[in-house]
Order: sequence, then structure tokens, then C-alpha cells
Amino acid sequence: MRPGTLRAEDLALAGWNLVAVPVGAALGGSWSSSDGAPLIGILEVAAIVGAIAALATRTPDAPPLRTESFRAWILAGPLIGAVTLLGDSASDRLGLAVGGILGPAAFIAIVAAFVLADRLPVLDEARRRLLVAPFVFIAAGFFTEFAASLLEGVDVGEIAGTVLGSGSTPEMATIAGFLTLALIAGAAAFYAMLVVAPRELAAPERRPAVWAVRFVLFLVSALVGAGGWLLL
Repeated sequence: MRPGTLRAEDLALAGWNLVAVPVGAALGGSWSSSDGAPLIGILEVAAIVGAIAALATRTPDAPPLRTESFRAWILAGPLIGAVTLLGDSASDRLGLAVGGILGPAAFIAIVAAFVLADRLPVLDEARRRLLVAPFVFIAAGFFTEFAASLLEGVDVGEIAGTVLGSGSTPEMATIAGFLTLALIAGAAAFYAMLVVAPRELAAPERRPAVWAVRFVLFLVSALVGAGGWLLL
């Protein structure tokens, strides 16, 4: 593995995935619940503000976003969706319509990143990465909790033994393969929207292929964390 493939936040995120479910339960029942939980709502608002602040700045040696850049637009859309998701959750948690404010604010910040480009305030890359980290961690809590809900009541080992064992039929193996691919594709879409988009827009990756390795680490740690806490 080449140096720089995994950054500090990738390792921290993997560790976080292992404990995200019980931490969410301790703070407010769960990450994805719509029940009132002011502490989680405040954390979500702070995370969104951090992501918007990262968008409203630039790294001195990084190329500015351009309106003709396909990469920039394909990341901007998922990020707005991610901000909307967390903003709606924060609104439910706090009982306030903060999502209706933060969503447009994120859109304005993205447009400003395109229009102002190299005239934005300068902030070094390390600090921009720190600004988006809470957003990514809270979003990961959503995913790990969702994975836990899918695994609840399911004996993964027994199913794998039945499907992949010597008595498995080609039809069952095909179904298992399809379901596995569907799970990976769904996780990849989530990862692109809630992890890759904010991190790329805050600190562009010069080797996009490294995201595949980072995704594998994220997915494995999330599934281990989700499955492990169901056993307790």
C-alpha cells in the first residue's frame, strides 16, 4: 500500500464505526431516530456548520473549483443531499426548522466556491479536513446503525454456511451474490455522498483510486461494529 492511501481520518473513522452504535444510544437513543434529542441535534448543526465553513475557504496550493469541472459538480450534488439529510435530522432533534436554513446555506457556500474560486479566504488543508470530520463521523453513525438494523435477528454465519456450503444450489449462490452486490452498491452510494463528497471538496485527493481502499476499510469496520454490538 502506497504512503498516503489511508489518512488519519480513515483510521479514526474505522475505530469510530466500532463504537458508533452504543455512543448514539447513550447520547439520544440512536443516530437515525427522529425523537427529540437536543445533544445530537446540536452536534449535527455544529457538524454542518463546520462543513459549510470548509467549503467557504480554500487551500493555497489546491486548484479552485470550476463550473466546467464535472468532478466538482458530481461531488457538490451529493454534499447538498448529505447536508439536507443531517439538517432534517437536526430539525427533528431540536424541534426547530434548522434544516431549512442550513440546506440553502450549504448551497450558497458551494456556489461561492465556484464563483469566487481563488478569492475565498485561505485555510490550510489540515484545518479544512478537521472542519469536515465531525460531519463525516455523524454520517457514519447513521450508516453503522442502519447496518445494525439490517443484521438484527439474522444469523449471518448460518446463512453464509447454507448458501456457500457444499449443498448450495447455483440459484441460491446467484441470489446471495446479487444481494451482496446490492449491499456493497448501497454502501458505496452512501459513502460517496456522506464521506467522499465533503472530504474531497474540503481537501481534493490527487489519487482518486485510493478511495476504493478507504471504502473497503470503512465497510468492513461498519459491519463489524454493527454486528458486534448486536451480540452484547
